[in-house]
Amino acid sequence: MIRAALRILPATSWAIVAVCVLMLFGLGWCAVTAPGRERAKLNTAVTAANVRAQATDAKARDLGSDERLADLKTNTQTEKDLTNAVSSLPDARPSDRRVALACQRLRHQGTRPADLPPICRPAG
Repeated sequence: MIRAALRILPATSWAIVAVCVLMLFGLGWCAVTAPGRERAKLNTAVTAANVRAQATDAKARDLGSDERLADLKTNTQTEKDLTNAVSSLPDARPSDRRVALACQRLRHQGTRPADLPPICRPAG
């Protein structure tokens, strides 16, 4: 019975059927493996982007640390200059206005009259 079915179609028809089956198998294989290839391409692109981002971050950190070091040096020098400028001023008695303001601040802070400096205490 199988031999009779095989004899119904000529050999060229069987060859065409075999070629069609092989083509369908090839197309099916491509369709099945395509998502994996796409994922591999995407993973490669993501990895490359991550490497570029890490390189950029490293450059930014290096630049930031250099800027912080320069700022630290500048701030230290500025502080030293200000300290030297203030230390060269002669010691002088504060003005009456400044003393009155300081006394008023002490009173607003809640300092008791007995704890105030003698210059801030009421006369009497």
